[in-house]
Amino acid sequence: MKKQLALLAFLVLASCATVGDLGGGGSEDNPALSAVRQIGGGLFNRGRGATPPQFTATRASLSAAGITRPVLVARLDAVGISVGLLEFQTPRDAIVWRSLDGNTITTAGGLLRNTRGFGTDLHSLETAPLQRALSGGAPAEYSRLFRALDGLDQIERWRLYCQLQPEGRETVDVLGRTYDTQRYRETCRVQDRTDPIFENTYWQGRGGTIWKSRQWAGPDLGYIDMERVTN
Repeated sequence: MKKQLALLAFLVLASCATVGDLGGGGSEDNPALSAVRQIGGGLFNRGRGATPPQFTATRASLSAAGITRPVLVARLDAVGISVGLLEFQTPRDAIVWRSLDGNTITTAGGLLRNTRGFGTDLHSLETAPLQRALSGGAPAEYSRLFRALDGLDQIERWRLYCQLQPEGRETVDVLGRTYDTQRYRETCRVQDRTDPIFENTYWQGRGGTIWKSRQWAGPDLGYIDMERVTN
């Protein structure tokens, strides 16, 4: 964890530095410094105007900056954020991904559990039933528990009733690298309501890795488009 904190601090400082601060000829003479600068600006972008922000770091710039661990690329169009998060902690069966400014997304097996720091966050969404369904690779029905904070900061709970449907194989591109995947669609409703609360999509590769997904993060954040980048 200390190494990851040091790297995060280094990236933040590098992205704020000027050419004079870095010393020597400009960043154009130093590919490593140029890459770090690109990541400093490219790992966290907020919307400016109508066009959604874009994640601008590349596999090459990540590698040049010494980032060898996986990166989670997340796009939240509803709040105008495109962000790259570094693998920060691995409590039990989950991964906490952290952005340069401290925002986090927690996943389990590539499935969204919660968000922190993005606004009205997703408090928690149960993942184990969906993990079991995906491991079976067949149509499935199950329930998931969704928790949210009300206006008094009290936790409210809803039981979601979900269906998982395989939709065929599909080749997906993740930051310039392609993967052969099985696409799944998940539809979740609350009891006595016909309209779905959300419809998620998952692209699962061989070995069970979710390389790409579109997952609901609550009524305010909407959907998060996520991609797992490994060098």
